[in-house]
Formats: sequence, structure tokens, C-alpha cells
Amino acid sequence: REQMSENFKGARDELRKHPGIVRELLLVVLRTALLFLLVALMLGLLPKEQNFQTLGVISGMVVLSAVYIFRFFRQLRAVGKSRFPNIRAAEAVFSSAILLLAFFSSIYVAISLSDPRSFTETLTPFSAMYFSTTVLATVGFGDIAPNTVPARWVTMIQMFINLVFIGVVVRVFASAAKRGLVRKKNTQSDQG
Repeated sequence: REQMSENFKGARDELRKHPGIVRELLLVVLRTALLFLLVALMLGLLPKEQNFQTLGVISGMVVLSAVYIFRFFRQLRAVGKSRFPNIRAAEAVFSSAILLLAFFSSIYVAISLSDPRSFTETLTPFSAMYFSTTVLATVGFGDIAPNTVPARWVTMIQMFINLVFIGVVVRVFASAAKRGLVRKKNTQSDQG
């Protein structure tokens, strides 16, 4: 109990050293929740059966790609300018992952609608997001698996892009956070 009290005091003292950190964390949670809701809304708009709405799926993928690219570069700049670059970098990586998963989820839904035998079950937007997440996390539960060549190709492409994502995107945002911390330190030493 005494140790817990000391830990709480240490955390409280740390928060006092960095005013605004709670506000920044709340903004990160809010922005991430809004992005997640936007993605859920877009995935919810995907057709439930094969029909002429497949064009809508393709349009949705194009929009998600544009949002992903725009958000990536915007987040990169925001990390470097932030008062808390590490927090913004973590948000940027998480946001990029959400958009990457949504992009592949929409592709998986389109494939599943065009040929219900493409996966071990017909994919809904939710099950496609689940499958895409298991591919990113390299969990591979096996409950959903690609059965056809096109589905396997897209899954392999996602695996490759996931490796690039983990290796490059995380590194890019970590470097941006490091530069932001150096900038912040230099600014503080110039003012102090």
C-alpha cells in the first residue's frame, strides 16, 4: 500500500513537470476514436451482397488510400512540431495501422462478395477487419483463411506491406519523434 502511494506521488509529480500532457493524451484518444468511428462507418457502408455497389467498394478503397497518404504526411509533420512527440508518434503509428487494416478489409469484403468461396467463410466488414488484424499481428488463428488464388495474393501482399509498415513506418515516426524531442530540447535551452 505504501509502495502504491509512492508510485502515485511519482506519477503525479511527473505530470506536474509536463503541463498539458493530460490534455494531449485526451486529444489523442479523441482523434483516434473519431478515426476509428470514421473507418467503422465506411466499412459499414460496404455492400452486404454482390451487386452494383462493388463500385462503391472500389471507390471506398480509393478514398481510404487518399486518406491514408494524407494522414501519414500530416501526422509526420505533427509529430515533429508537437510538445509531446512520442505521444504523437504513437498516435500516428496506431492511426496508420487502423487505416491500413481498413484498406485491406475493404478489399477482402470485395473479394468475398465476388466469390463467396474465396475465404473459409463469407466476410462481413467486421470479419474482414478481424482477418486483416490477425494478418497484421501474424497471429493466424486459422478460423478465416483465403481459399482462392486472388484472396491468397491479396493476403500475401498485405503480409509484405505489414512488414514494410512495421519496419519503415514505425521507424519514420520514431525518427520524427526523436527530431521533435531534439527541437523541443533546443527550444527550451534557447529560452532558459
